[in-house]
Amino acid sequence: MKRVMVALGLVLCMAAPAFAVDFTFNGDLNHRFRLYTNNASFFNGAGQTYDRGIITDGTSNDTMAEIKYRLWTTASSDDGAIKGTYAIEVGGIEFGNGDRGGSFSGDGTYVETRWAFTDFALAGGRVRCGLMPINVNKFLWNETVTGIDFKVAAGAGDLTVAWYRGYQVVDTDNSPEDLDAFYVRYDLKPAEGTKVGFFGLWQTSDGATATDTVTTPASVAYNYTTSVWDETAASTSFVSAPTANYAKSFGGYDLDLYTLGVDGSMKAGSFFANWDFMYQFGDMMEEYDFGGYFAHVDVGTNVGKGKLTYTFWYASGDDDDTDSDADAFVSTDVDINSQYSVVLFEGYNDDDYFSETPYIQDKGLIMNRIGFDFQATDKLKVGVAALYLMTAEDIEYVDDNGDLQKEDSIGFEFDAYASYKLFSKTEAAIQFGYLAADDAMDFYEVDCDGSSDEDVFIVSSRIRYKF
Repeated sequence: MKRVMVALGLVLCMAAPAFAVDFTFNGDLNHRFRLYTNNASFFNGAGQTYDRGIITDGTSNDTMAEIKYRLWTTASSDDGAIKGTYAIEVGGIEFGNGDRGGSFSGDGTYVETRWAFTDFALAGGRVRCGLMPINVNKFLWNETVTGIDFKVAAGAGDLTVAWYRGYQVVDTDNSPEDLDAFYVRYDLKPAEGTKVGFFGLWQTSDGATATDTVTTPASVAYNYTTSVWDETAASTSFVSAPTANYAKSFGGYDLDLYTLGVDGSMKAGSFFANWDFMYQFGDMMEEYDFGGYFAHVDVGTNVGKGKLTYTFWYASGDDDDTDSDADAFVSTDVDINSQYSVVLFEGYNDDDYFSETPYIQDKGLIMNRIGFDFQATDKLKVGVAALYLMTAEDIEYVDDNGDLQKEDSIGFEFDAYASYKLFSKTEAAIQFGYLAADDAMDFYEVDCDGSSDEDVFIVSSRIRYKF
């Protein structure tokens, strides 16, 4: 028996190189703290929807702590020809919140699959297939989705083609209502320090149109307040439009949304620039015609250990909700972060935000921002920024007095942050944002009188270990 085991061991040892697999294990262990805000209800995602009454009169002060852990492993052949990646996330567990396993004794079961995809060499390029991170453009679509993409060198650049599916319906009437996306990109480097990418994205679905109807069946329920049975008759109504100007909420609707864009960056000495330009067209529900566009530019210069950056962007908005022209720019699935605005976008507590899109509702956004970052020491980095924010089109609403209001000025914002490397892979950081709100923010106030009465500020911090 010993001879048999020794012989088997020798065979396995000799065969091992043929089956060699390399494993890597990575993590992002993020502890986030909302140290203080005067309006916790403001950070509820209302920037995409049309919710009102989220800015209170100083009665929603709050502190909060939470964790978000991401762990992933990659198994690859020794020649790198094939790789498989699987990632999990334990996210948004607030200290003391039993709904997410953050209260006494823990015992939460909120482990989510973040990625699950295989990456392999094919025809001189590489294919990815599964649930994977994608970056069409950080202002258009930069998240996780299921699909297949193929990247290969072509001429002087790299060509990427892809099919992604973010929404699926089982076909029962030979009308595919799945929301599919077909994507092509060509990246090249025309000069030293310069990158340019050209891309096109077609998102399509044969879903519900404006003339389709839905039927609500009759129902009977006992009313414990009146002690009688309430009967509701069956009713039929037309399909309503989506409640958010966000393509990931367009599942189930008839859609043809085309986006053409160019993005890139340039560095020349101490000068640098980044740009993104996109134009959209198509139709939705056979009723609305898309015509949105987006322009973003960063220009700046390095000044010693500092970096001065001016940022401008214009996300188009819709000036008339009642006509058939949908002129607002539409993102698909993005996470615009506090790199641009601590108050409006995703700060360190990135599950609690006003908007994750580069605009507000369907009214677009105009941003002017000046920021200065300074590397004070090898471990300490600090920064400040000043912003002026407007919607591209007026927010129209009726205030509490019954008067029609039309406003576009969001206000001035002032941000500051500091980041310190506790260890080589561990960061401790703090950020502050203050929005001196102008009259467009009155739309969101509990006391809605046509004039903004409440500013919004937030102080957040994090301790983040990445490996």
